[in-house]
Amino acid sequence: METPAAPSPRIRVYVVEDQSKILKNQLKLLEASSDLEIIGTALSGETALDDIRRLKPDVVLLDLGLPRMSGIDVTRVVKAEVPKVEILIFTIFDEEDKVLEAVQAGASGYLLKGTPADKMVEAIKEVSQGGTVIQ
Repeated sequence: METPAAPSPRIRVYVVEDQSKILKNQLKLLEASSDLEIIGTALSGETALDDIRRLKPDVVLLDLGLPRMSGIDVTRVVKAEVPKVEILIFTIFDEEDKVLEAVQAGASGYLLKGTPADKMVEAIKEVSQGGTVIQ
């Protein structure tokens, strides 16, 4: 007897945001999607790196403006050490040079905070499949 095809695996997402209120809101939006599984969160780049090395998420939703270690620094380290992990920068900064720097560091995409939940989920799916998202 054949077993039915397994549902496609959920995309394992790790969220890095230094403001806990924004982090809570992001999680609420993302957890509503049955395609995503939030496997961890961090309020700093340093904490995130330890977790990302250990958990190896599919996609990291990464704030650019972190204290001490910027999202761009985190991106460089992640892409050097765990290159399969896709990085989606999530920021309030709509500055071309920051976008360019993030992409040069290895980020697969760039979203502005305030992006509707469905667009966030779409962007995460897109980068998890090797695509690029620039808002």
